[in-house]
Amino acid sequence: MNNKKKKSDLYGFLTAFGYNGPMHGEAQGRYRTSYEVRKRKEANGIKPYREIDLADENALKMLESETDTVVFSSGNDTGSLIAFKKDNKTDLFQMGRSTEPLIDYVVVDTIPGNKENLEQHLVQSTISRYAARFTVERSSPHRTRIYAAAFNAKRQIVLGEHAPQWSNGKKFSDGLTTNGVLLCHPKGNWGKEMKPGVWREVSVSGEMFGLRHCRSAKHRGKTSDCSNVLQDGTLIDLCGVVMLWRTCNGLKYSPSRSDLLEKREYLNSMKVQCPVGLATLRFDNKTNDKESLPYVYTTCGHVHGYHTWGARPGLDSIIQDNSNIFDDIRQCPYCKEKGVYVRLEVGLEPNFYIDNGPLTHAFVPCGHMTTELTARYWSRVLIPLGKDKFHMACPFCALPLEGEGFIKLIYQTQTEIKIPISV
Repeated sequence: MNNKKKKSDLYGFLTAFGYNGPMHGEAQGRYRTSYEVRKRKEANGIKPYREIDLADENALKMLESETDTVVFSSGNDTGSLIAFKKDNKTDLFQMGRSTEPLIDYVVVDTIPGNKENLEQHLVQSTISRYAARFTVERSSPHRTRIYAAAFNAKRQIVLGEHAPQWSNGKKFSDGLTTNGVLLCHPKGNWGKEMKPGVWREVSVSGEMFGLRHCRSAKHRGKTSDCSNVLQDGTLIDLCGVVMLWRTCNGLKYSPSRSDLLEKREYLNSMKVQCPVGLATLRFDNKTNDKESLPYVYTTCGHVHGYHTWGARPGLDSIIQDNSNIFDDIRQCPYCKEKGVYVRLEVGLEPNFYIDNGPLTHAFVPCGHMTTELTARYWSRVLIPLGKDKFHMACPFCALPLEGEGFIKLIYQTQTEIKIPISV
């Protein structure tokens, strides 16, 4: 009974793009790479109900101190304030860089590649302390809507002086945050037929717009008929980190973490061999034998054990630690194709998987192993890079993809074994 109740309280998951499962030591702080969004014991949702001119002192005095507000300033103490009231039909959640208790999901900038010394890279951040908020309907179908900006400790949203703001005759005033909150809904349901969508920007009130001509421009993009309701697979860009929204229903088609561990163990049971050194490879880091570590040539896809044949002087240490430098061009000893030689690692974050198929492909040049459908989908998705650029990147490490973005792996085994569709 408790398990059923726990499952029914789960709205969905938010997962940071560019992470291969939880980081080491992650549980010690509030920052996570993936969050469970659960129904609150009591509704804390709010909704706008009144807009007040900042010059109307009497109306401002009548506002209760607990009222949540959004302030739109036109300069010279002119502008307006939107007051919110309690909404018992929704739950409110907030995201941002701030570690204050009012932020439910603390996020930090994603650093592509190795995450071992993440704190050393996070000197400055383009993510807002109060980046975004979203509401979830407490009743089925639990529609989830996202909005730019989150409320601070004073229960206010105050837009920066460079943020676009405007009045609307039919609705409340509205605006965008300085660097914006972008959304990308996939086309179609999560699965084989799903295709990448188009990036748009969401406003403070949840209206949707095309992208500005540059990220921090003072003029909004064209009005869009797109919705701010999240769907399974929606990407949310907070200018420094991209979050993936997954629903419980959609995750039925993706592997669990235990499924992925079983797939990795199945690779071990295949007794994949290095075609040259003939060492039996292990895909789970449970070996002290360097020659048993799996590597791949990213041009031909031949899987080898670790070796130094053809390595240039000084690059041997780079190959061993699988750092973010991929300039070791070698010739595959098996087929003579030239390509980057990189360590293979199983993608262990289930939320990125399109299906529960076999681990037959790897992203290029990082070497994260995944299913064919997963590799093909993410190699077509444009991910924001900095303030005004986009690129394709590996979902497990955020490194930019090269060429087609992925390679089919060619294993050599002691006996011919067919890889199962699902384990």
